[in-house]
Amino acid sequence: MLRTRVLSGLAVSAMVVGLLVPATAASAATPLRANITCDAATGAITTSASGSLFVPGPAKQVTVEFQRRTGVRVTATARSVLAPLAQPFRVTTTSTSSGDVSAAGYTGTFDPVTALFYREQLTVTFKDAATGATLTTREATCDHDQRTSVTLTCDPAAGTVTAVVDGVNGTVGDSSGGGSASRVSYHIATIKQQAPNVPTYRNEILGGGWDIEHRVIRAADGTWSDTGYVHTISGNPYRYSEEITVGVFDLYGIRVGTATGACTLFDGSQTS
Repeated sequence: MLRTRVLSGLAVSAMVVGLLVPATAASAATPLRANITCDAATGAITTSASGSLFVPGPAKQVTVEFQRRTGVRVTATARSVLAPLAQPFRVTTTSTSSGDVSAAGYTGTFDPVTALFYREQLTVTFKDAATGATLTTREATCDHDQRTSVTLTCDPAAGTVTAVVDGVNGTVGDSSGGGSASRVSYHIATIKQQAPNVPTYRNEILGGGWDIEHRVIRAADGTWSDTGYVHTISGNPYRYSEEITVGVFDLYGIRVGTATGACTLFDGSQTS
């Protein structure tokens, strides 16, 4: 039995949209990304952006705007929503001959000890420096979570994948929504390969939506546990694995917890 338990002390994620996309060789272009890191040890927040914005050619001036869209902080006594930055942090940079751009954005801090949960969402907008026209945007999110964990268990003998999430409230016994968990949601990605030397497919909901949602039933001490699902895999795929992202929401729909997990159920290369 293979078991992976992931504590979500720090998770950095960017929006990925895809459905049944076959794995292919990496292209020469570097994907354009927004990046944000919430350091669980120091509390430092750093942002940046990099990747291919243009086709190879002459250098171009680009204005890169970094803006916090929203965020949330949960302590032992309260939940507070972070306001968007009043003005974006702007950087002007020049693309390379390969069409790549790179820029460092704003920095900040949070308290990783008192913040039982901290989440910050970043939007990066790329603009033509001469005209101000928007070229494209990218988004990224960082999460720091001390109170939510997910256990994803792959059992090859039974052919099952089981997801269980455990957590605690911001305030034990509090029902005001001030950091208390009310709903847990699951986003599931499956990675499947039917046979050797054939494409591997990743299947998930477009835009990062939720596959399963449950109400949280809390114990008297404020702890809770939820069995999200048990998947029984039919057939005999050469390789099969799952990745999940969990979102925990309070009574007002504010995200107050997160966790991620992954495990491999079948891997023919390990047995052939």
